[in-house]
Amino acid sequence: MIKSIVFDLGNVLLDFDPESYLADFSYDEEKKMELKKAVFASPEWLQLDRGSLDFKEAKEKMIKRRPQLALEIENILAGWEEMLKLKEESLFILEDLAKKDYKLYVLSNFHQKAFDYVSKKYDFFKHFERLLISSQVGMIKPEKEIYNYLLTEFQLNPEETLFIDDTLANIEAARREGIKVIHFQTAERLKEELNFYLEK
Repeated sequence: MIKSIVFDLGNVLLDFDPESYLADFSYDEEKKMELKKAVFASPEWLQLDRGSLDFKEAKEKMIKRRPQLALEIENILAGWEEMLKLKEESLFILEDLAKKDYKLYVLSNFHQKAFDYVSKKYDFFKHFERLLISSQVGMIKPEKEIYNYLLTEFQLNPEETLFIDDTLANIEAARREGIKVIHFQTAERLKEELNFYLEK
């Protein structure tokens, strides 16, 4: 029987879509792809998730690697958090679960600066018992250690815990620790899969 439900944030409760964000800039397609790699697919982006770099250090390293894109990197990093928009249909599901007897948690790879932004902007965090944010603990999904930390620190029984994430590697890693999982694709599909698990 499921007692605890753990949500990822990016692309589950909040949009994270660098390509759509970059589409708002007037750069040509080739430059947009370069910028996506230079910023959102950079080693520094993962280090931000891990909390091993702060935002200023990460930006400096990105620019040092691609000095010819210095101005563009500055521009897209100036307001990138704005792409973290609420996924309304997912929020309805969260609010419905919050009215029931389940304990709700967050496990998410998230930069500290970005987390500060979303936690001030959105009030849905009030529904969660506790939050496990990667940059605050120095671990990231899909590393085994972060799932062990989740279970131990929050005193969760993996057989009674359901984890929702949009990334298959993260889902598989959680499953290996005995946690029940849902691979998030759409809110409608999530509703169906929740019914399957929660009606047991």
